[in-house]
Amino acid sequence: MRRGRRIIAVLVAALVIAAAGVAAAYVLRPAATPEPEPAGEPAAEGQPQPEPETPTVVEESATPVTMAEAPTRTTATDDGLTVTAPDAFLATDELAAVSAAIDQLEQEHGASVSVVLLDLQTRRGITYNADVARYPASSIKAVYCAYVCESAGGPGALAATMESCLVDSDNDAYHELLDMFGLGAWPGWLTAHGAPVTARRAGAYYYPETTASELATIWEEIWRYGTSGEKGGAELASCLARTNHSPIGAELRDACEVWAKPGWYPADGSGLEATNDAGVVFSAEGPYVMVVMTDLSSDLDALRPLIDALDAAHTCMCGDTVAYYE
Repeated sequence: MRRGRRIIAVLVAALVIAAAGVAAAYVLRPAATPEPEPAGEPAAEGQPQPEPETPTVVEESATPVTMAEAPTRTTATDDGLTVTAPDAFLATDELAAVSAAIDQLEQEHGASVSVVLLDLQTRRGITYNADVARYPASSIKAVYCAYVCESAGGPGALAATMESCLVDSDNDAYHELLDMFGLGAWPGWLTAHGAPVTARRAGAYYYPETTASELATIWEEIWRYGTSGEKGGAELASCLARTNHSPIGAELRDACEVWAKPGWYPADGSGLEATNDAGVVFSAEGPYVMVVMTDLSSDLDALRPLIDALDAAHTCMCGDTVAYYE
């Protein structure tokens, strides 16, 4: 009995010691370390990496400014032209073509040349040797008939005579008008309309020398009068719109209305050789005066390349060609 109690006491003591060891082990156990986060999967070898996003910058689009809208200034070029146009026009093929056509007349034909191109609304234009006095030949008939019509309200009973004088450049018809209306007041009319050089000889000569500049000024007056509704203006304009032999008309009348009067005179020893044309072109970009005067001997076809180049230049300087962006 005593032995049995001893065995029980030993077992109890063993259980107490075991429980104490478990408790000590739990107390001395280190705190748990948290598991690391799983790393992202590595990119496959050779796979392109995405570009970093950059902020989008929205730029305002540039606004085109056309030749018609651009400001102008007057410039003297190295080849003798005086140009009133936007700066961008100076570098155009159209202006280069005008210079080349003048050079062709001077170098290949041996001619002396004068030119005026003048837009009647914007005053843009091109001039070359514009103040050289030249023999006008029959180009002066338009000037005299304008004087007659403005002064007398039309040609009156000589309407058919004026038509022959202008449309067919008939010299006899011109002299008939001269006999009827004379020269007395013509110089004063010329001076009043900006042609003093012409006026100095107009009192004594039926074909007084004039300049391309003065001829252009008179044609501006013809345009004003012919479109004004004043008596005689429409009659004059009708004749000028149908003139024969005009290289300006031949080049441009298929596209628009042209009032013009050519003049030509052959080499006959008098020194009066001339090939000229002058008028108003009613282009899509606006009306403009064109005058070409030369000392060529009766060669109207030789003027056509220059006339074509001048018309293209006017379209460029007054049209929708872009001059610059802003």
